[in-house]
Amino acid sequence: MRALVYDTYGPPETLRLEQMPQPQPGPGEVLVRIHATALNSWDWDLMVGTTMGRITAPFRPPRKILGADIAGTVEATGPDVTTFAPGDAVFGDLSEGNWGGLAELTCAKATALAPVPQGLNWVDAAALPQAGSLALQAMRKRPQLGPADRVLINGAGGGVGTFTIQLAKAAGAHVTAVDRAEKRDALLALGADEFIDYRQTDFAAGTIRYDFIIDVVANRSVATFARVLNDGGNLVVIGGTVGSLLQVAAFGALIGRKRRQRLQVLIYRAAAADSAELAASCLSGTLRPVIDGVYPLEQGAQALRHLGDAHAIGKVVVTPTA
Repeated sequence: MRALVYDTYGPPETLRLEQMPQPQPGPGEVLVRIHATALNSWDWDLMVGTTMGRITAPFRPPRKILGADIAGTVEATGPDVTTFAPGDAVFGDLSEGNWGGLAELTCAKATALAPVPQGLNWVDAAALPQAGSLALQAMRKRPQLGPADRVLINGAGGGVGTFTIQLAKAAGAHVTAVDRAEKRDALLALGADEFIDYRQTDFAAGTIRYDFIIDVVANRSVATFARVLNDGGNLVVIGGTVGSLLQVAAFGALIGRKRRQRLQVLIYRAAAADSAELAASCLSGTLRPVIDGVYPLEQGAQALRHLGDAHAIGKVVVTPTA
């Protein structure tokens, strides 16, 4: 099979297309022929070796093939698999397994996968699992969200942000999106009520206060976040600098106690049930993946460069064929 592989941390140009042995499914696994793989910021971190990317493997990449969000067809099943059979259409997030999505075939735990419902195409299915689940899990931190709430999404133009805008609007909230100016029109068209260009305006320096902040690129102190929240407000940090993440994790509960605020870092768990829920929302028309571009496997390095340069709006997807 063909796969994009790498051995050392570095830029996208270090990836190379190679022929690899076909993997064999072990107990509880299925072999999936991949039709689409969506990229996430985690792929970038693991490729270039950011501080976050090196946490579990400081000196060399922990695996040869990136790509966690896949959609494809089951080719074979390993021992003890009863939920899927060859020919089944499946999708899911393999980040708690061996990854391997930037290839023609990969092995995945059957428990990580959900069936692709009829009416959902491969590209949209691959775009849902990780970014969509992060958005869902963040939204669950404020289950009472409604029309009286002001929501701010920092880093709104990426995969997580574009899903979160739609989920917050479905709940009736007033949504402010923060990102680069060139993403403004797309995010307003997606449902955001207001837009802030972070290169021109610091949302934390103004007088507006929010009931719910979802920050994908957090780079502020925990005290700053608390100041921008209303009493009883929620902050969910999904990504950002190590300093911001550690501050919120260590001091969020203490800083927010006086004003009944909840400031927390989201501990993500990949879940096939979330993938299924997201797919159902797509079929009902409540949610739609925003696809920035689809690249063949041969151009996987260019796809990762586009993602890493923060120019993409929504999801970047790679397919084994053009």
